[in-house]
Amino acid sequence: MQIKDLGEFGLIKALLRDQPHFEGVIVPAGDDAAVVEITSGMRIVYTCDCMVEDVHFLATARGEDVGFKLLASNISDIAAMGGKPRFAVITLVAPGETLVEWLQDVYRGLGECCVLYGVALVGGDTSRGPKIMLNIALIGEIEPGKEMLRKNAQVGDLVCVTGPLGGSAAGLRVVTGKVPRGLPVAPYVLAKHYQPHPRVEEGQALTRLGCKCANDISDGLASEALEIAEASGVSIELVDEDIPICSKAEQIAKHSGEDPLGYALYGGEDYELVFCIAPSLLPHLIQVLPGASVVGTVKRGQGVSLLSASGARPINTAYNHFNKGDL
Repeated sequence: MQIKDLGEFGLIKALLRDQPHFEGVIVPAGDDAAVVEITSGMRIVYTCDCMVEDVHFLATARGEDVGFKLLASNISDIAAMGGKPRFAVITLVAPGETLVEWLQDVYRGLGECCVLYGVALVGGDTSRGPKIMLNIALIGEIEPGKEMLRKNAQVGDLVCVTGPLGGSAAGLRVVTGKVPRGLPVAPYVLAKHYQPHPRVEEGQALTRLGCKCANDISDGLASEALEIAEASGVSIELVDEDIPICSKAEQIAKHSGEDPLGYALYGGEDYELVFCIAPSLLPHLIQVLPGASVVGTVKRGQGVSLLSASGARPINTAYNHFNKGDL
């Protein structure tokens, strides 16, 4: 069945029918606006992110994967602030010929992500357009004064990441056919690309530790480090051999004749966190987040450099959404 056969309101009912319900929702989707209850004494964190057909996903992508990743990318922004995600609204734009069943799969993926992270989908909007576009606006909560901001890096801080990088970039090589789907590691990296798991618990643990500066790795470590450096008026030196790379991504890179370090620096969509802490907090960090790695240092100056055996070189290349060929 196509959207044009069902109509806008019939589509909305079909998509929202099986969405989970959560505490704090006073008036759910279906009225002019949702009404939700915010925890007393907490601050609100807002974010929004979108996915566009042929830019962020191919028409052949599974709806469940698109829905899951759409919400996960937004949750990651809340995680990078140290917050707890709570309530989401969605905007759906699609041609009239779009299959309702595919969109139901999208909402099934959304629902799965909602359950994992305690997010209530409380409403949204639908419209007709030339291609599928999905946008989530997400509200989270955070304790006052606990926000982790890009501008708070200090000279002498250690630069750390919460986990291995490059898995999503390796998965993209499979999606675009650069690497065969028949490789034994392909299912693992595809899951890393399609169903990332934002580091909400890790972000909250970092705020309790006293961390004041973080960014989520959506556009690659180099780009996220550059954002922190520019916002804080400092330079960041990354050490190539200290950057943790997903072992499965290394296998994909070997097969395709590429440098796996490039996956970590420029691949993006890993949705780990990069953060800066004072050296005195390192023993506590190891206890709280044993999977975290120190990958560099905050220094005086500007930009981002990569230290290797041959010396340090600048790497100021940042991801640009408006370059052609996003996929």
